[in-house]
Amino acid sequence: MDKRRPPLFWAGWGVLGVLAAAAVFAPLLASYDPRLPTATPLTLPTRAHPLGTNGIGQDLLSQLLYAARTSLIVAVSVAMISTGLSWLVGLAAGMVRWLEAPLMALSDLLLALPNIPLYLLVVTLVGPSRRNLILVLALLSWPAFARVVRSVVLQTRSASYIEATRALGATDAHIVRRHLLPATLDVLPTKLTLTVRFAIFAEATLAFLGLGDSASVSWGTMLSYAFNEPLLFNRPVWPWLILPPTAAIMALILATTWISSGFERLPEPSRRRFHPSPGIDAPQR
Repeated sequence: MDKRRPPLFWAGWGVLGVLAAAAVFAPLLASYDPRLPTATPLTLPTRAHPLGTNGIGQDLLSQLLYAARTSLIVAVSVAMISTGLSWLVGLAAGMVRWLEAPLMALSDLLLALPNIPLYLLVVTLVGPSRRNLILVLALLSWPAFARVVRSVVLQTRSASYIEATRALGATDAHIVRRHLLPATLDVLPTKLTLTVRFAIFAEATLAFLGLGDSASVSWGTMLSYAFNEPLLFNRPVWPWLILPPTAAIMALILATTWISSGFERLPEPSRRRFHPSPGIDAPQR
């Protein structure tokens, strides 16, 4: 175990592992089809239904397990697409001078726009499906990290050892492969975990507002159906409708926050492995 990591880092991985296991093994752990009515609507927890049922008689525990699958698929897909896109844009802006101004202007524009209203507008226009939701969240969440990658590239390009390597005849391709790409890899884990956290919250918010994928169950849709129930808080079952999906969302957000904090607290000298040893490494031709 890496002693440089804080305990909460490992706790975050533990929580994430439990939620991922629930998503993967949902068909084995769930006793009922989450989309089918299986009992009297709005029943309190029983032995057959440990979390009770919702307003149309669907088993809440089965829905909670299958919702983990939906929410994690959306979150991981958004994180991977957004991170890859922002990494490529940041590299292009840092390496190609004529691309820097338009790419940074586009990122400034997207950063200036309010997030949730923009997502609402785009998802409403393209339609509320899982694929559209993933694409919208990924394509609108890359600007901030692209600027981070660009700054790392610019800082690395201006380093004295890069100038020395170039003076020895190193090509741009060699410098990018040997120095610039490794220098940007340190920030990728933090971006991935923070984007998972963002995507979980955004997906739950949009699903709660009725813009999620109606063909699948997510924690946001569970909350949406719960709050659409007439006289919700006058019914004794209301905590079982609201608290489980809320706790699952909070647990996943906390887990990704703890993990990202562990990545951010690594000592800066870890990047020394990317620097050349006493003699400048000869360019590879």
